[in-house]
Amino acid sequence: MSCGRLAGWLLVLPTALAWAPGAAARAADYAVTDSAWTGSMPKAVLLSPDGERAYVTNFGRRGSRNVSVYRTADLEEVGQVDFAGNGVEMAVTGDGRTLYVSNFRRALVEIVDTASLTVTAEVPVGRNPKTMALSADEQTLYVSNWSSNDVSVVDLATRTETRRFRVGAHPRGIAVTEAGTLIVGNHADDTLSFLDAATGDPRFEPVGPGGCPRHVILSPDERWAYVSAQSTGQVVRLDAATGEVVARWDGGRNLKTIDVTADGRYVFTTVNLGTEVGVIDTEDGTTRYFTVRGIEKPSGLDVTPDGKRVYVTGWLDCHLYVLERREPAPGEAPAAE
Repeated sequence: MSCGRLAGWLLVLPTALAWAPGAAARAADYAVTDSAWTGSMPKAVLLSPDGERAYVTNFGRRGSRNVSVYRTADLEEVGQVDFAGNGVEMAVTGDGRTLYVSNFRRALVEIVDTASLTVTAEVPVGRNPKTMALSADEQTLYVSNWSSNDVSVVDLATRTETRRFRVGAHPRGIAVTEAGTLIVGNHADDTLSFLDAATGDPRFEPVGPGGCPRHVILSPDERWAYVSAQSTGQVVRLDAATGEVVARWDGGRNLKTIDVTADGRYVFTTVNLGTEVGVIDTEDGTTRYFTVRGIEKPSGLDVTPDGKRVYVTGWLDCHLYVLERREPAPGEAPAAE
């Protein structure tokens, strides 16, 4: 399907992948309620802290409309961010005023003022930067550099790279705990590095969850780290303090982005070799899949804290989709009439 063709029938059907045991999960039902055309190859989607905006990086754009901005109430595009190069992933400050965008082609981090949607500074980092993580005090930005096999440490007060931490081959996913542990997924090594976020010293030897670890997130209480193992189609749960693998769950073929609800109950996945979004119930480890008709290669994903809305990008069909929960989640009291 070409990018100019309207994608999707605005319909979601729950499906069980034949190879995925335990597909009859307790996750609530979801349906697509809206979609919007994006720029070329929408990579990531990120919600603003107040939930009123959705930012989408258009990886296929190299000089304009690198980030599209949508009003979440109706998916109307309300602005764009332009810069030379192409955007990959994003991070945003807690007050929503500053957006960080990794510029893959030019080895930069773009610092964007969200009020004016203009780039206020560019910070040189390693080669082909991908995912970023903000420290708890928002004074430091950590950037995984795919081609230089390291992590840039950016001082946000001076807007300069202060040092680099050497990690494994092709680092991608990255997360940092409030206690100061930096967790990095080394995609080509099938390992995770656990580092002291201040010094870069290893906390312990790299952990091998296998499966080309792609995306790394933390549970809200930071007890667990969740990793999408891209080649094995699993979401791996690890103890964030020790690196011990404690669970593996089916998440879909060629997993990309994952996210977790604010209560830690559900982990959402994008199934890049299918047309599905997966929802894992972390209490019983079962997964429920939803097919988004019209989407081609689901890539980016962000979920509202309450899990009621899911935003997903279609890499090849060039659309942003919104899925809404159609029933209370298991154990959740229904709304009063």
